Amino acid sequence: MINALEVMQSLFWDSSTSTWPDGIDWTRATFNTHLLTTLSMMATYKDFMYSSEIRKYFSEAAAFYTGENTTSLITQKYDDQQWVILEWLEAIKFINLYADMDANFEGQNYSPEFAHRARAFWDIVSQGYNTTLCGGGMLWTNQLAPYKNAITNQLFVASSIGMYLYFPGDSNPNSSSVPNSTYNSSQALPPVQARDPKYLEAAMKEYDWLSTSNMTNAQGLYVDGFHITNWTSPTSIGTGKCDARDESVYTYNQGVLLSGIRGLWDATGKETYLNDGYGLMKSVINATGWQSLSNGTWAGLGSDGILQDLCDVDGSCSQDAQNFKGIFFHHLTQFCQPLAMDENQQKRQNDSVIFNASPAQAQDHQTRCESYLPWILHNARYAYATRNATGVYGGWWDASYTVPGGWTSSLAGAADVMNKGIPQNRIWRLPSNPPVPAAGTTPVVNDSAPDLNDRGRGRTVETQNGGLALMTCLVNAQEG
Repeated sequence: MINALEVMQSLFWDSSTSTWPDGIDWTRATFNTHLLTTLSMMATYKDFMYSSEIRKYFSEAAAFYTGENTTSLITQKYDDQQWVILEWLEAIKFINLYADMDANFEGQNYSPEFAHRARAFWDIVSQGYNTTLCGGGMLWTNQLAPYKNAITNQLFVASSIGMYLYFPGDSNPNSSSVPNSTYNSSQALPPVQARDPKYLEAAMKEYDWLSTSNMTNAQGLYVDGFHITNWTSPTSIGTGKCDARDESVYTYNQGVLLSGIRGLWDATGKETYLNDGYGLMKSVINATGWQSLSNGTWAGLGSDGILQDLCDVDGSCSQDAQNFKGIFFHHLTQFCQPLAMDENQQKRQNDSVIFNASPAQAQDHQTRCESYLPWILHNARYAYATRNATGVYGGWWDASYTVPGGWTSSLAGAADVMNKGIPQNRIWRLPSNPPVPAAGTTPVVNDSAPDLNDRGRGRTVETQNGGLALMTCLVNAQEG
C-alpha cells in the first residue's frame, strides 16, 4: 500500500503545479481521495512508523486544493463534479482522525475551505435531480439528451449522505469555490449547519428511486443507465419513462453505491441498507468467476476470480475506464469499516448521527467483510504481479494473460460510451451538441506490445491509482 502511494506521488505528482499532470479533472479528484484514505489507514494502523510520510503526503493533498481545475469542473457533468465532493469530505475525515492522534497537526486550518468547496459543488449537483422524467433520479448532464445513469445516481447517494455525516458546516457566503475568486454579494450563500437534514433526505430519496429503477441485470449488476423513448425536447418528452436501457457494465458502477449504503446505515440504522450492500457484493464476486477459478470463462465482470472491465482484456480502455476498478475497491473499503457500537445500547443522542450497532450487528458485518478477504487477496496478488520495473501497476490484473472463454468486446444493447465516446445520434445528443469526444473517453490503439499491460494507454497514473486503492482495501480487510 505504502509503496503504491510512494510510486504514484514520486512518478506522477508535480509539486510545481500541485497536480497530477497526466490525469484529467475527475480522475485527479479520485487520486486525491484514494491518497487521503491511504493516509487514514497509515494513521490508524502504523502512525508511530509513518508520521513523517503522513505529513508529507497530506501537504500534497492539501496543495491540490489550489491545483484542482475548479473553473473547468463547475461546467462539467454531474458525475464529474461529485468526485470533488467526495474528495474534500475524505480530506475532512482524515483531518478529524489525525488531529486526535497528533496534537501538533494543523490540518484543521484547511477544513473550512475544504468544506466550502464540497458544499458549493453539492449545490450545483443537486440541480440535476429531476422528477419530470422517470419520476426521479439524477440526470447525467443537462448538456445532452436526458440520460439517467448509474454512476451519477450512485454518486448522489454517496455525496449526499457524506455531506450529512461529515460536512462540518459552512458560513462562507462566496458562491464560487474557485480560489481567489471575486465575491459577488448579490449571490451570497446562506450559512449551512452541520448535519443539515436536507442532505439525508436527498440521499434517502435518491436511493429509494435508484433501488426501484430496474437498473440491474440478471446477474444483479448495475448497468450503465436509461434513455427516455421518443424524447426530443423538454416540451416533447416521449414516454417520460426510463425505458430504454443501456446494458454496458462497468466495475465502478458496482462500487460507489457501497459507501452510500454504508453511510445510510450510519445515519439511520436501517438494516436493509447493509443487506443491499451484502447482496451487491455477492453479485460482484460471483461475476468475477470466483466460484469456478479454473474455468477461465468470462463471468460478467471478470474471469478467474479477478475483477475486470471488458476493455481490460483487449487493452482498449479509455483514460476514464482505467480508473474504474480502483474506485470499486475504494468504496468497498468504506463499506467494510467496522460498525460503530454502543455496548449499552443507549438511545442515540440528538447530536449524534452515527447509529450505534448492537454487538450482534457489528459482529455480523465484520464476519461478512472478512469473508471477502480471500477474494480481495486473490485480486491483490495478481495486480501486484503486473507492476513494471519502476513499480507502476498495470490495468489488466488477470495474470493468466489469456482471453477468457465467452469474452466479447461488446455487449448487446451496450453503447460503451466510457470507452468509445458519446455516439453521434439523437438518442444521446441535442441538436446543438458538437461532435467532439469527451475528455478521457478515447482509447489509444496499440495492439501489439510484448507486455500486454503496455497495450493501449499502457501503465498510467490511473492504473497506479487502481493498484493503490486495491492495496489499501487489502490492508483494511486484513487489519480490520
